Amino acid sequence: MHIRPASTADRDAILALVPRLAEHGTPPGRDRERISAVDTETIAAVIDLRSPEVEVLVAEDGDGLLGFVHVRTVTDYYTQAPIGHVSDLVVAEKTEGRGVGRALIEAAQSWARDRGYRMMQLYVLPENTGARALYERMGYRGEWIKYVTPLS
Repeated sequence: MHIRPASTADRDAILALVPRLAEHGTPPGRDRERISAVDTETIAAVIDLRSPEVEVLVAEDGDGLLGFVHVRTVTDYYTQAPIGHVSDLVVAEKTEGRGVGRALIEAAQSWARDRGYRMMQLYVLPENTGARALYERMGYRGEWIKYVTPLS
């Protein structure tokens, strides 16, 4: 397996994986189709408009694209320091259980370390138990529980 920055040649293969982001559900009160559209637009823009503050990294082997991670720079609320943020992690269904997710998270962490960041954060839906187990095995711990309510 090889991990590298995405190129415009990877665009279609990456975007074909975006629907997997909603396979474990969507945040309550959010429209699944709208979420998918926003994810697609955002990831496509990252691929098309290169920036040092954001990256899509892909994992590939002889079988093609195995998955991707979308990582970006955000500002930590308390320290006001830049940190890494995993916005999206997707592994192709056919490659689940082969260590692709772990390898992509490690690559995202390297991306953040190379920028001098001292922290990495991510969000995960409570129902996504497989992803949560992976993150916890990698040393991630819950920091907050987010509550929302619709306002009419």
